[in-house]
Amino acid sequence: MIDKSTRERLERRYYPGLEDVVFGGFEAQLDRWLTPGAVVLDAGSGPGSWVVQAYRERLGLLIGFDVYRPDTSNLDGFVMADSLSLPFAGDSIDAVVSYLVLEHLSDPAAALAEYARVLKPGGAFLFKTPAVRTPLFALAKVLPTRTHKRLKSGIGIDEDDVFPTYYRANTTTSLHQDLVAAGFRREWLRTVDQTYAYATHRPWTYALGLLYSRITECTLLSWLRNQIIGVYRLEESSWR
Repeated sequence: MIDKSTRERLERRYYPGLEDVVFGGFEAQLDRWLTPGAVVLDAGSGPGSWVVQAYRERLGLLIGFDVYRPDTSNLDGFVMADSLSLPFAGDSIDAVVSYLVLEHLSDPAAALAEYARVLKPGGAFLFKTPAVRTPLFALAKVLPTRTHKRLKSGIGIDEDDVFPTYYRANTTTSLHQDLVAAGFRREWLRTVDQTYAYATHRPWTYALGLLYSRITECTLLSWLRNQIIGVYRLEESSWR
């Protein structure tokens, strides 16, 4: 796997706008919804999602939950739980952040309903998840978990951190339908591409990955973008 300085050099040459295109929009939404004093639930947190850490000092409380107990030093609180049965009172959370978790849920519709239950009126659900009808994840969907573990170990991901995937709400259409059914309204929805992140084995593969991701900025090639990012907010009719 290539080192950080090599990755940064290749990014400057082949995809200079990467940070703004891939991460800028979601970061702006985090900045908008993770307000000072907010109680935030980090879904499937592990030790704490890295995307939330920049906002931690201004949050009132950052709580994580997962099906296993990791080092939780990046969280203010942690509970062992799954998305189908959360040990929190209704109307108690300001925002739920789900970063690369939805693809691992066997019943995403039920999980989204549970997120809606614990959110306060007007609360936000912020997420990122793979788009399964793209070349990379169409292939990933048919590969067994043991193959996922082996492939991801080649790009620096510990095999113990690779979990089974179901991809049951991993198109913009199916995800939107499940969210609306749970009582959410779309605030912001985008697709971006991170194929380059799976091509860090050699400098030339990373360069090709960067060029591939860059050309998906073209509207005609938007169907190739392999990540869905968005924010949905509870409908007024769902407020309890």
